[in-house]
Amino acid sequence: MLFGTLASCYARPLVRVQLDLEPATHRFTCHYTFRLPAADTSSVLQLNLNRQFQLQQVRSTGAAPPRTTRLFYPFFGDTLQQVTVRFAKGQARRQVELTYAGTLAKGNFAGDVNVLSGHTNWLPFRPYAEYAVVDYELAVRVPTGYQVLSTTAPRRQRAGSYTFRGSTSATELTAIVARQFEQLAAGSAPRITVVKAAAAPGRPDSVLLHKTQDIVAFYNRSIGRQDAVAQFTVFLPGTNHEAYGLLDNAAVITYTDFDVAKREDLLILAHEISHKWWAYGSYHDDSAWLNEAFATYSSLLYLQASGDAEGYRQELAKLAASAVGAPPVLGFDRYQHEPAVFRRVVYNKGTVILAALHDRLGAESFNTVLAATAARKVSTTAGFLGVVGQLAGQTTRDWLLAELSR
Repeated sequence: MLFGTLASCYARPLVRVQLDLEPATHRFTCHYTFRLPAADTSSVLQLNLNRQFQLQQVRSTGAAPPRTTRLFYPFFGDTLQQVTVRFAKGQARRQVELTYAGTLAKGNFAGDVNVLSGHTNWLPFRPYAEYAVVDYELAVRVPTGYQVLSTTAPRRQRAGSYTFRGSTSATELTAIVARQFEQLAAGSAPRITVVKAAAAPGRPDSVLLHKTQDIVAFYNRSIGRQDAVAQFTVFLPGTNHEAYGLLDNAAVITYTDFDVAKREDLLILAHEISHKWWAYGSYHDDSAWLNEAFATYSSLLYLQASGDAEGYRQELAKLAASAVGAPPVLGFDRYQHEPAVFRRVVYNKGTVILAALHDRLGAESFNTVLAATAARKVSTTAGFLGVVGQLAGQTTRDWLLAELSR
């Protein structure tokens, strides 16, 4: 058991999930256990949960009964359930267990294919810490005849029962369920696998496999050269909803017409793959650009490196035009602006600033800065300014600070 094995030495929160899913109806029951690490001395623990789910039971080691309320959560623009537990001062074992049931929302299933992953909103999380890293054990039960895949291979498996372990973002534990999966695998390093649910792979999927290998290899030589990945998985569940990257060396591309022969789709793929490295900034303050601008510019760097220099210039020009008149990146508060402004600032203006830094430093020095930022898992704008000051000098750091403040 995960808790028994790591309880004496763990430094991150421990999460254990028992998921029971009925794929035909997309209905599930989840028993979720969250334990605070010893280094976290919090006496109050709050967990947010999708308001559409039926919270059946709350148990804890707290000093008082847990309290459940509803509140508006601005990041989702929706009302959530919130469970609050108070622990005694100095209490060693601080743990809460939630049992809840629900039905997957549209976009997370197609036929009997079900997707529970980073954008499904199926897991509890601490407020404003959706992407905090946790150690986890995920046990999934499904009817016989269904398969379950995740971002790691199962530690235990038998008919209808799968158990996975690993470390990932709090909301990115992944279970993709289908009667049948087909896989394409690269024959050389880095090891890339494309997994398609409920359908045979076609030529676009073969091209996707080779492009993914090319992108990962490029990132391993550039942004990820101090933290290279040996394997990467692209899931194609066919739910036709969205695309997103996962911290645990994977991406989920749900579009049924996804074709990397189109520049737009190629950039989506390269952007989502890069979130393996760009995932540590908070989405609730000005460090969000460390995720989205860095991923956007990484995709443009790949486009340029693949020989499409004109495409690089065209895409960058679009972003620059959108960023004109946008508020400064530094100090940007997404909750004081319309959602479209967030994209103009965090994605677009941030990307333009990175391109200017690239021009200022040159390719080699710029890649050195990016690689160090990725390897150190820099999570704040101040931290990135520190990397730039250390590797590119105080003058460039001051220039960058001025650009971010403009």
